[in-house]
Amino acid sequence: MDVQQGRAELATDLKALQIQHGNPTLREIERHAPTGCPLPPSTVSEVLNGKRLPRLDLLLALVRTLLGFTDGGHHPVSPRDSRVEVWRDRWSALQLLQNSARQSAAGTVGTAATEVRRAPEPDQPAEASAVGEPPRIIRIFVAMPGTSMGTQARWTNIPEIRRQLLDPVEALISEALGCETQLSIEKEKTFMGTIHRSMFSEAMDADVYIADLSGANPNVYLELGVRWALRDAVTVLISQDIEEVRFNVSASRVIRYGPMPEELKEAQRQITQAAVEGLRRPEHVDSPVREGSDYVTVPRSDYEALALEIANLRAQQGEDLIAAALALSGDDQARSLELLHEAVARNPSSLRGHFELGVALRRENRYAEAEHALGICVRLRADHAPSWRELGTTRSKRGALQEAADALARAVELDDSDAETWATLGGLHRRLARRDPPERFDMTELERAFTCYSRAVGLSGNDTYPRLNEARVELLLHGARGTDPSPVFGRFRRLEHLARFAAEDAAGTNPWPVFDLADTLLLTGREADGLAELRKAIGLLRPHEIESVLSSVVAPLQDFLTFPQLLSPTTANAVSTAVAECLRHLPRRDQGGCGSPVGSFDLHGC
Repeated sequence: MDVQQGRAELATDLKALQIQHGNPTLREIERHAPTGCPLPPSTVSEVLNGKRLPRLDLLLALVRTLLGFTDGGHHPVSPRDSRVEVWRDRWSALQLLQNSARQSAAGTVGTAATEVRRAPEPDQPAEASAVGEPPRIIRIFVAMPGTSMGTQARWTNIPEIRRQLLDPVEALISEALGCETQLSIEKEKTFMGTIHRSMFSEAMDADVYIADLSGANPNVYLELGVRWALRDAVTVLISQDIEEVRFNVSASRVIRYGPMPEELKEAQRQITQAAVEGLRRPEHVDSPVREGSDYVTVPRSDYEALALEIANLRAQQGEDLIAAALALSGDDQARSLELLHEAVARNPSSLRGHFELGVALRRENRYAEAEHALGICVRLRADHAPSWRELGTTRSKRGALQEAADALARAVELDDSDAETWATLGGLHRRLARRDPPERFDMTELERAFTCYSRAVGLSGNDTYPRLNEARVELLLHGARGTDPSPVFGRFRRLEHLARFAAEDAAGTNPWPVFDLADTLLLTGREADGLAELRKAIGLLRPHEIESVLSSVVAPLQDFLTFPQLLSPTTANAVSTAVAECLRHLPRRDQGGCGSPVGSFDLHGC
């Protein structure tokens, strides 16, 4: 493993530690840093992004600070904590690698570089220069006038300025740090492309940025402003005439340079020292724009990677909450809803979270909230057929029949193999077929209902629900047309066996097969047996289901009574008694007769 790879792995693990402990911000980390070891945001950002190997004391302080974020607060962590020692060992191994790399890359150190290396560094630990030096290529960028140094310039030969000032500075920085450097001047670049993109990129990426303000060139000031906005450090200002420095830049330290040997040597020394000290003290901010700011700059790739990691964690948390909610749904509906709400709050883009929440809210008769959740589903994914089905069902329950039909039609358009959706759409068309006065029906809607139920029968095999509803609608069509219904009554007698099997198979847990069995008995004139099964089914309902379910059960029975010649007297009496039994359990507002609203529509109803 090389040094760069080691730093990258260290940074990745530090980021993971940060996320595991609540993902505190850089300012929160700075605020809770151990006494005597500050953690400036700019320094922490560079460490977390693997730009350098931090000093040992800084690394351990950062680890202790991150470990301290627990239970929504921060608790100090001892330097002797066993979890901290692991990081000490990792740093030692990386330091050995770095020292080996530096020794192999180091060249001969010149006299000027030695003076810079020995220069005092305020507030800098003695070992910091050895620990903090990055064993990588240091990029030095120079922003300077392209053609003229200004009318007041004493030194106008730009190639000579590079040869006698900038090239020696580059060599001195390389020698002082013991690593390779690369000097670049924008005006010397020859490759094609927009100049602004190149120079603004340098303003972000250059380790050392030298701005030559000689001649008050407006482009140099523009580039300097971009640099100050994007990077904390290291920015070095130089000029042949300090009095010529314009605007607010005049408040910053500017190094004077000129062609005379002594001032040239002094300029070389000062520029080198400013660059080296800045690189060795990454916590220092020399930008007046960013000094004291709460913002840090990170590469877009790092930001996007972290954002993706956070999104993935939130998604996983949401999935865990959904699983927990579904495991609870039958035992503690209130807690299940609470978990589902938390799941969509953690991961607002979770289709599954909003879908399960919508279904749960619909089952609790909270239709407006359910429709909102399911509306989010179809916005998140317009081709998700189950969401359109549930949205249609929910809209029908609040009485928005045409909107419900549109949603269900969209569902079968997306997935025409879902028998449940076809059957639900059939029930909705049957409701739309009802007109005032109650003895009239919209034949077009009734025929659509029959078509939908027939499609569901073809897809579901021996499921009693679509088969019985197909027979119910066919019976109504005979009543509306005045044709002979006897073949349909024969089918009800045959369906009794299938309905009885389904009711027994439900083992007293599902009321719908029992309601279906009751209908086959009532519509074939066996009043006592039909009422017994009807009361048994009602007894299986939970209190909050009674209104919704019985409204759906009673409406089709009332439909049959609108055609006097459709039922025999015995069958009509059995159906009338069943209607009265259902109405007896319904709230008073729903007991309005055949033409009155009878409540909500359910999957196993109209």
